[in-house]
Amino acid sequence: MLNNEKITLMTKLSLYEQKNQKKEIKTSRFFKSDYMLMKMLSSFFYITVAYILALVLWIMYGSEHLVAGLTTTGKFIGIVTVLVLIYIIVTVVYMIFSYAFFSKRFKKIRKNLKEYNGDLKTLHRIQELEYDAIIDELEESEEE
Repeated sequence: MLNNEKITLMTKLSLYEQKNQKKEIKTSRFFKSDYMLMKMLSSFFYITVAYILALVLWIMYGSEHLVAGLTTTGKFIGIVTVLVLIYIIVTVVYMIFSYAFFSKRFKKIRKNLKEYNGDLKTLHRIQELEYDAIIDELEESEEE
């Protein structure tokens, strides 16, 4: 006899595994601190690369004006100071947003995984009940 609850649960679990196997189930191996450290380091790397690329494009675009304006050392130090300050501000703001985003994502993943594990436990209980019922039937048939 088919158990509709078991079939529904197995379908739900299978869909979750197919849809979220790579990102969510693999994330379950990490503590929150490890996950956040990994994501924050990658965010720092990406924002640094993006800033360097933007700086290179800006220098290429205004190279004639930049070279003409850098005739004195004071202007050069001033421009470098402004660029470093902009980098620090952009990096800090980006890291704050990254922390908030990845923290929220981790909480959502944990919630989904708790639900997934609960469904797995329910499925296991259903299968144990079915197994026990089969064993009982076999014992009854042997006694007869």
